[in-house]
Amino acid sequence: MIPVHLRLAGFLSYREPAEIDFTTFDLACISGHNGAGKSSLLDAITWALFGQARKRDDSLVNSHPAVKAAEVAFTFQYEGNLYRVLRSLPRGKPTQLEFQISDGGTWRPLTERTGRETQARIEQTLRLDYETFVNAAFFLQGKADQFAQQTPGRRKEILGSILGLEVWEAYRERAAERRKAVEGELAAVDGRLQEIEAELAEEPQRRQRLAELEAELARLTAVRKTQEAALESLRKAAASKVAAEKARLEEERRALQEQEQSVRQQARALSDLEARLKDAQAALQAAEQTLAQRPAFESERTAAREQFGQLKAENEWLKAAMDDLKARLDQLAAAKDAAVCPLCGQPLSQTHLQSTLAQLEAEGKEKGDRFRANKARMDELVQQMRVQEQQAARFEEAERERLRASNMAAQFGERLEAIRKAVEAWEAGGAQRLAQVEALLSSEEYLRQQEVPAADLQQAERVLLDLQEQENRLNQEVGAARQKVNVLDDLRARRQRLQAEREASARQVGRYKVLERAFGRDGVPALLIEQALPEIEARANELLDRLSDGSMSVRFVTQAGYKDKKRDDLRETLEIQISDGAGQRDYELFSGGEAFRVNFAIRLALSQVLAGRKGARLQTLIIDEGFGSQDAQGRQRLIEAINAVHGDFAKILVITHMDELKDAFPTRIEVEKTERGSQVKVIG
Repeated sequence: MIPVHLRLAGFLSYREPAEIDFTTFDLACISGHNGAGKSSLLDAITWALFGQARKRDDSLVNSHPAVKAAEVAFTFQYEGNLYRVLRSLPRGKPTQLEFQISDGGTWRPLTERTGRETQARIEQTLRLDYETFVNAAFFLQGKADQFAQQTPGRRKEILGSILGLEVWEAYRERAAERRKAVEGELAAVDGRLQEIEAELAEEPQRRQRLAELEAELARLTAVRKTQEAALESLRKAAASKVAAEKARLEEERRALQEQEQSVRQQARALSDLEARLKDAQAALQAAEQTLAQRPAFESERTAAREQFGQLKAENEWLKAAMDDLKARLDQLAAAKDAAVCPLCGQPLSQTHLQSTLAQLEAEGKEKGDRFRANKARMDELVQQMRVQEQQAARFEEAERERLRASNMAAQFGERLEAIRKAVEAWEAGGAQRLAQVEALLSSEEYLRQQEVPAADLQQAERVLLDLQEQENRLNQEVGAARQKVNVLDDLRARRQRLQAEREASARQVGRYKVLERAFGRDGVPALLIEQALPEIEARANELLDRLSDGSMSVRFVTQAGYKDKKRDDLRETLEIQISDGAGQRDYELFSGGEAFRVNFAIRLALSQVLAGRKGARLQTLIIDEGFGSQDAQGRQRLIEAINAVHGDFAKILVITHMDELKDAFPTRIEVEKTERGSQVKVIG
């Protein structure tokens, strides 16, 4: 993160707007008396980025009655992109937050639906939260020991976050998700294997059942054939009672003729029903074709609404910006005879007046053009959305037509199916029986039948019919039993395939578990921290050697034994051991000046090493006070250390209230407390 521009107004001691252009320097000292508002500039940066400063409530708003809100606009570069964060806190109201990215000279919004989601996106973009940021890039006033005072475990978490090791946790989670997915597949395979084993275990019973059914079928077939022969003998010996038989046949013919007439009447309605079904299906297809356009239409309507909302939000911001420009123009016009520019505090020459007016007017024109262009586009979108509402009504009508046509098609289809089945049933049975009856009546075949006891004949027919039904059922049972036996070979082949699949999945689960352990906190991230710490320790000792004239050194310990002496393994930690001429002592036993030099060396080495790594995310170093605890020689050594790492950072800011340190830096940002609040001026 490289600061580019900072503007604040109504924030803490800054009542009136104040701006800093960071592009004009890379190493600067922020100077001023105690309470002038030096640290408030850093509070403005952390508050803009993370919503955190030394205070969070309405006390951030300048106490002057005319001030209605605290506002900070912070522009910065990060990984080749230019971003801007706009955060404001109206007195007594919730914080407002906007996040933008430069897109070809214009600001494209990255603001999410809520402030919390927008804050999460800022931290996701930076890949840093407030705690990690101030532990690595800031030496905040009174918090120089922020990193050293953390618990060993927390130090390791902060270092891991700064190194960007959170990506390994994402890898671990991804490996765990894939492992769980494969385990789910493995469980499904196990379930299928259990089902197959259960079926294969039934093989003896299935083969025995098939043999029993085949034997019973052979016996029943023999009985049925015997009964058919007996029935045939009865029929040959039967004598028909002519009148009764003729009456029965004629009554059967009349019933069959009535059935035929009914079927033919229904068949005549087939063509009409088919035409109506075709019309309903055509209407259904037309409605579905219309509804197929609906997803694209809804996407277009959503896009129009979202663009309208974005343009409206931008115009609200442009309106506020133009009002601010007009106020500044009015302020400048009213002070044209003044000696000092009311906007920047420089001498108010005619040239400066004209150039400033031209700049403000050009900026106002640019924003006005954007505002009008947005307004014209919003008007177009309003017309577009009105047309879309009419189109939406057309889709609703199409949905109703689809439902109506679908119901009609179903009804006509059911009626057609019922009629076809009736016709098929008549053709398969009734028509043939009618022909048989008419043939019997016309040939008088029934007259030649011999008279036999009707009861014996009917009984024989019933016995035969029962035998035939039993044989048919048994044939089906034999077929089903044979299928159950035949499927066993397929099951054995399928079991072999599933077992191979299971072995492959089990190996895959094992590999994912190895990856989870490798990507976990004690795996690759721990190794990367182990690799980074020697360099950080070496850099810290180089600086500390210079700051303490060779009398002090630090050592990082990443593994330590457990209090339980029975355990042979080591626990992960990040302890700091400090040595001086008197030996090794605890951090708390060092004086304020000594402790600051240790903290400064560790923190500066941490930032320096990370800034020097490929793709490093920390390119700015800010030191807030800390010189007061040092003697003259100690202060000179700190300045030399800062100059020594100057080339490793895009921006270094040093805050001090000590006059003798102002000239030690090429650029000075003077902060002065006036009756109108804190004011800032950059002196190159």
